[in-house]
Amino acid sequence: MAGHDATPPAPLHPTREGAAQDIPIAAIAPDCRHYQGDRPCIHNRLCTGCEHYAPYSHRICIIKIGALGDVIRTLCILSKLREQYPDAHVTWVSKPNGCRMLSGHRMIDRLMPLDAMTALTLSQETFDTVINLDKEPQPCALAGTLKSTKKLGVGLSEYGTPIPLNPEAHDYFHLGLSDELKFHRNTKSYSQLIYEALGWRYDGQRYELPVNNSARERMRYHLAARGWNRHKPTLGINVGAGHVFANKMWPAPKIVQVIRLIQQAELDTQIVLLGGPDEQPIINAIQARLRTAHPDCRVIDSGTNHDESSFVALVDACDVVFCGDTMAMHVAIALGKHAVVFFGPTCEQEIDLFGRGEKLVAKLPCAPCYKRFCDQQNVCVDQVTPGEAADAIQRVLAKFYTTSPRPNQTPLRVAG
Repeated sequence: MAGHDATPPAPLHPTREGAAQDIPIAAIAPDCRHYQGDRPCIHNRLCTGCEHYAPYSHRICIIKIGALGDVIRTLCILSKLREQYPDAHVTWVSKPNGCRMLSGHRMIDRLMPLDAMTALTLSQETFDTVINLDKEPQPCALAGTLKSTKKLGVGLSEYGTPIPLNPEAHDYFHLGLSDELKFHRNTKSYSQLIYEALGWRYDGQRYELPVNNSARERMRYHLAARGWNRHKPTLGINVGAGHVFANKMWPAPKIVQVIRLIQQAELDTQIVLLGGPDEQPIINAIQARLRTAHPDCRVIDSGTNHDESSFVALVDACDVVFCGDTMAMHVAIALGKHAVVFFGPTCEQEIDLFGRGEKLVAKLPCAPCYKRFCDQQNVCVDQVTPGEAADAIQRVLAKFYTTSPRPNQTPLRVAG
């Protein structure tokens, strides 16, 4: 906790046999970053007089359990927290898939899945700061039950309904209560909104994801076995966007047209298809159409049964990513990739590409809508043509070339 000094605990009281007897609590250091409690610490010595005693200056618990894309983009707060509290201990509570996605992040000390055992464990601890940026009852309730000096974000009222926990969080909270505010008045990115909700000034801080080294090598070997050349520029096309909202990404026929246009213009660019298990039918449809109508077009199917770290490694193998507003987009942004993103039912102004891409936005009176089912005959997917998408991809490829030249690259012909 704040205010600790680096004074090691009091000495042990040895017995005649040299073992510890009647050890006072001060003789151990449960607040030390090296302390394990059920096993020796990394220095393999008792706490008494240890020169490695390093108490945490601040204990922080972050609760973010929503969709993986939301979990990833919330990582932007870590750099500010580490700036304020360099020696803090940071716990992040998420769903199991969120914990797997964030595994190995250098700014997170402990990842915990949201379940009964986690809630029980955390109820015995004390924090300096608790941050919850979800509006669902479970994370809000957890934030309310934790012992903490300061609580920020969203909590639960006595009526079981979400409420803002601090005055600065009101604007962020109210966006979820008004379509007019969220869809038409707001001009701030999600990163800026949550920074201001926590009482901070936003200066364009990006969110970052680690790439597991073994997953990187495994996935690059996997791609190479399917014809991928790591020395050629790679365009990744993420073909799906989940089932929560309608029309977040194009159907197979339009994706095929984009592939055809890109391969006609960019002979040196290889295309990798990305997706999860639900997207295998779309990838199959793309492959079937290419075999039938454009047998000269070749794409690499990266597979759809990969865990979270493997999917991150697949995106890492790409130089430019074409996708909808989905988890793959946030992975690409977190890895610093160039991206071309289609926006139909969701708010493009909430997404910051940090100068590394272009947005293709469906300009319609009914968009954005966040509808699960479209009652307008899927009009937003027709607002951007395959030619416009191909042009944007070529421009972003050109920008990629200027920052990361490839050996033996072919001259780029930018459409338009």
